[in-house]
Amino acid sequence: MEIRESFVAPAPMAAVWAFFDDISQVSQCVPGLQKLTVVNSDEYKVVIQQKLGYFSATFEVNTKREEVEHFRFMRFSSVGRTVKGSVGNLRSSDRVDFTALDESTTRVDVHCEPALGGMLGAVGHKMILSKSRQMTEQFAAALCAALGGSKDAGGTPQASVAP
Repeated sequence: MEIRESFVAPAPMAAVWAFFDDISQVSQCVPGLQKLTVVNSDEYKVVIQQKLGYFSATFEVNTKREEVEHFRFMRFSSVGRTVKGSVGNLRSSDRVDFTALDESTTRVDVHCEPALGGMLGAVGHKMILSKSRQMTEQFAAALCAALGGSKDAGGTPQASVAP
């Protein structure tokens, strides 16, 4: 399966890159993240809880940053298994690309190739895509707030998520 998501962060490239380069900052924006353990600057473990349709599961995931080209992209690999809830496991190869649109906005493109096994592997492709979109929107809004980005009339942080 292949998932592509994009959003525009209302911040300069250097600020967005610095944010993504600091896993402790990124972790504060990840929906459902319960625990972060930093192994080293390129490897970490997380405990994350998610609900997908009728299934709910808590995963323990090991992630490693495999490749970095500064101010262009980061590539990660992740392996995890459920520790609570629906039985399953996951593997994912992910790439995050960064493009400066102008001096104050940066486009973030996320390309994921996840593989789910166990009961969670039976969930439909459309449901997984919908969950991915929802998580991207939540992450982008949290990132925007963390970077002090623009807000709508109600004071809610805004990030533009591509369809």
